[in-house]
This record gives sequence, C-alpha cells and structure tokens, in this order.
Amino acid sequence: MKQIYSLFLLILLSSKSYSQSSYILDKSICNNPLRESLKKLPEIKTSSTWFKVYNVGNNVIAIIEPYNFEEAICYLILGKNKALLFDTGIGVENMSSLVKQLTSLPILVLNSHTHYDHIGGNYEFENVLSLNTDFTKKNSNEGWDHEAVKHEVTNEAICLQKTTRLDTANYLIRPYKIARFIVNDDVIDLGNRKLKIISIPGHTPDAIALLDKRNGYLWTGDTYYDGPIYLFAKETNLLDYQNSVVKIAKIAPELKKVFPSHNNPVSDPKRLIELKLAFEKIKNGIAKSKIDEDNAVHFQFQHFGFKINKELLEKIK
Repeated sequence: MKQIYSLFLLILLSSKSYSQSSYILDKSICNNPLRESLKKLPEIKTSSTWFKVYNVGNNVIAIIEPYNFEEAICYLILGKNKALLFDTGIGVENMSSLVKQLTSLPILVLNSHTHYDHIGGNYEFENVLSLNTDFTKKNSNEGWDHEAVKHEVTNEAICLQKTTRLDTANYLIRPYKIARFIVNDDVIDLGNRKLKIISIPGHTPDAIALLDKRNGYLWTGDTYYDGPIYLFAKETNLLDYQNSVVKIAKIAPELKKVFPSHNNPVSDPKRLIELKLAFEKIKNGIAKSKIDEDNAVHFQFQHFGFKINKELLEKIK
C-alpha cells in the first residue's frame, strides 16, 4: 500500500496534475479559485471554514473539500426518517459536527469505496454500512497510517489556513467499525426514499454506485467524475472496471443527475455512455495516449480522462 500511494505522490508532483482534480495548482492551493460549477449552485451556509456545502438536488446536499487537491465530495441524502452520508472525506475536519448542522435525522454512513480520501470521518459515526470484501475490512481494521497519506497535507496539497485542528505531522486515517454488511442490489429505505446498492468493482474491489430511481439520481464514486480517473493502484482491475462502466451506462437513459465523488458535484448522465465508449476505445487500442514520467498511460477525452497503470493496460489488450 505505501508503495502505491508513494507513487501517487510522485505523479502529483512530477506531472502537476493533482490526483483526481483537473486543476493545475499554484505554489499554494489557497490561491486557486473555487470551480466555476460551484457558483451556479445554491450554497448552504455553515460555520465551517473547511467544507463548502451546496444543495444539488431533491434533499441532496453536496459536502465538498475544495481546499485539498483531492477535491473530495461527500453527499448527505435526506429521507423522511433517516439520512445517508455517502463518504466522509479526508478526515481533516470534523464531519459529524458539520452533519449535525445540516440535519437532526439519524445518520447511516456508506462509502463509495474505501480509499483513504473517502473514509476519513467514518470513525465519527456508529452506523457504517459496507460491502464484505477483504479490501474493505483491511481498511476498516487498520485505517491508513501517516506514511501512506502524508502527501495529503503538504503545503502544495492543502490550504492550512482553512483548517482549525489539523496536525500535519500526525495526520492519518483512523480505523472504524462496520455496523452492518450490505450486498449488491440491497435497498436502503430512508423513509419515503429508497436507495439501491449497485456493486461496480474495478477502481477498487469494493466500489459501489447508489441509485435513487424515483428521482433519477446516481452516485458514482470514483468510477466516474469530471477529470483524470485513476486506474493504477494494485487493487484496480481493468476488466472489472469495464464491466462496471457498461452496467452504469445502461442506467444512464433513466437518470436526471449523476453525482461523482470528486471535482464537479453534478454531471450529465450522458457522460456515462461516453465513459463506456471511451474505455472500449482504450481496450481496443484506438484511443490516443501519452506516457507520463511515472510510466502511467494518460488518455484524454472531452470531459474526462484516465491515468492507467501500464502493466494493467497491457494485460487487457
């Protein structure tokens, strides 16, 4: 694990393309403006200087961490009786305190997958639901130590002026307890709102999408977002990823909004069809690419791109 995420840091620093974000950063991330897409959304004011919070749909709240290069996005989905928090961010500031400002409903937590930038606040909550995979249980039991995640809190990666409690020398992702395991096709009933679990492995073994069929909403985690999609960790499986993008592309015609876990909080459902077609071109060897300094293969399409492990790519061609 440490080697893989040290590689992440090499890519970030050498290519100037920072993680899932498509920003090119100044010497300080504090100098980078918020994304233009956020200016079009109704902002919900809170006491936090770290999180930016927006209304993005019918009782759907996007909680964004724009002052870290990951630009991770969590979603608070409100039902009549319960609320579901989809991802808990990088663990720099207290997520549970923020959520209490937004709702008094009981909270369930579910992760799009268990890479460190999505589970940082899990330990703050009692009711964490999860897929039953070895990858998930390892990250739950062990967390991610400082060596694996220290690049998240360098001066180039984070605006420290926006944080209130961060100890950069001891930053880590804490272990957490799983309250209940869920499986593919499970339905979570929040009261007058049902959310279907869709297993979409590939980026990680435990990647899921979340479907609100009534409202036409799909949460895609890191399987799709507007930016360079990362497919080069040792837990990545490209054949699984292709099967998963085919699966979510089939759902696209019935969707109104797609909610990714990085960069822009709202995407057009037709991007999922474009994603499927783009990955087919990559697998068939007809997509243009370039090799980065870190030996990752970079593909760029109109609204998104891919950074793919060269060895993984050679196995599927």
